[in-house]
Amino acid sequence: MKIAFHTLGCKVNQYETEAMKEEFMSRGAEIVGEDKAADAYVINTCTVTSVADSKSRKYIRRMKKLSPDSMMVVTGCYAQTASEELEAMPDVDIVIGNNLKSTICDEVMKAMELRKAGKETDIETEIRVLPFSELVGYEETGIVISSESQMQRAYIKIEEGCNRFCSYCKIPYARGAVRSRGIEEIIIEAKALVDRGYKEIVLTGINTALYGSEKGFAFERRDDEEGLSGIEAVLKRLDELEGDFRVRLSSLEPNVVDKEHVERIIKYKRLCRHLHLSVQSGSNNVLKGMKRRYTRDEYLAIVEAIRSMDPLYGITTDIIVGFPGETKEDFADTLDVVNKASFGRVHAFKFSPRQGTEAAKYKETVTPADKTTRVNELINRAECVAQEFQKRNFDVVHRVLVETFEEDYATGYTSNYIKVYIKDKERKLNSGEFTEVRLIANYKEGCLAEVV
Repeated sequence: MKIAFHTLGCKVNQYETEAMKEEFMSRGAEIVGEDKAADAYVINTCTVTSVADSKSRKYIRRMKKLSPDSMMVVTGCYAQTASEELEAMPDVDIVIGNNLKSTICDEVMKAMELRKAGKETDIETEIRVLPFSELVGYEETGIVISSESQMQRAYIKIEEGCNRFCSYCKIPYARGAVRSRGIEEIIIEAKALVDRGYKEIVLTGINTALYGSEKGFAFERRDDEEGLSGIEAVLKRLDELEGDFRVRLSSLEPNVVDKEHVERIIKYKRLCRHLHLSVQSGSNNVLKGMKRRYTRDEYLAIVEAIRSMDPLYGITTDIIVGFPGETKEDFADTLDVVNKASFGRVHAFKFSPRQGTEAAKYKETVTPADKTTRVNELINRAECVAQEFQKRNFDVVHRVLVETFEEDYATGYTSNYIKVYIKDKERKLNSGEFTEVRLIANYKEGCLAEVV
């Protein structure tokens, strides 16, 4: 059986797709490219924006035209929150929600056997979606080995769910309550990945800052350990592992952590000198409407604390423009935060209401044209700020994990998340190995660098 996977959205989805691939391969299935003809397709969906929903539907229709007899299996956050929309699509065969992804291989294998036996009439669109109240318990997948990272970077999912319910966000409804993975399972997976040669371990979750915060979660502590908890306990244990590797956090939410929390976290030596801190807006008025649990000054205090310890610490962020009620002055406050925080990268989005969220009931006050103007201005400002941050790294020696090759350049990322292009026409550098370089000039979205 040939099976293809199409993944949208976050690193958690990417991790879960890899887990599903491994399960199918262990059962003898052949994994083919997402645009190739296949017997079955698994679409792991995102529902952060309406655009993500639309992309999922378009992919389903496109691949059904390519492989009319194929089986279409839809899972992920869109499947969890809008199963009735997918059930109404004639091309969809199976819809499986979150916290049931570990059952997908069995369901597909069973359905394919029925088809092979000529019992296709027995198959109707199958919907298996747990209600929100039953999205509990961490769905363990075991050790996941990325099939695409070429022994460079591997993700480890450590947490599921979110309880913050920002007014614009649909994800808590799609992912359910906070559930944390046992720390021993995390360390076992990390050790296995490092032993296999992976050089960067990325800790990911729906809201990684909430790791271990749920009521009743028990930290497995050794007799020699301090009373650490949360993500800090995980970082300490990873620091103690042997091997030449580094650890990166996929994100850390400022609506969970504060300045003191971050100061404790960034001291661990394996942790990359980079944090993704989603500010979402630089306006206190907008932050209040978003139900983000911090002010612009509290956010900037975190940034100041980080940069006081390391002026070249990389900080990336997400920003939404055009939120209901956002004025020109509010948007100016956002641009001001971009300048003050010296972000290395900004992911900019136009606000789009998501059905079922509180903000979907808010009256839209920013026109589509103004949203486009503002997001373009934000992108331009962010690019200038990123280049200035990169310039401060010129003539500084950085350790880079070499990943891919583009024309005459080897490429990779510094610890503080600057993409570098290293002249290497003769291919002397090896993918998956660290090398020390000196950054010398802005180039494309990153910097040119030379080997030290």
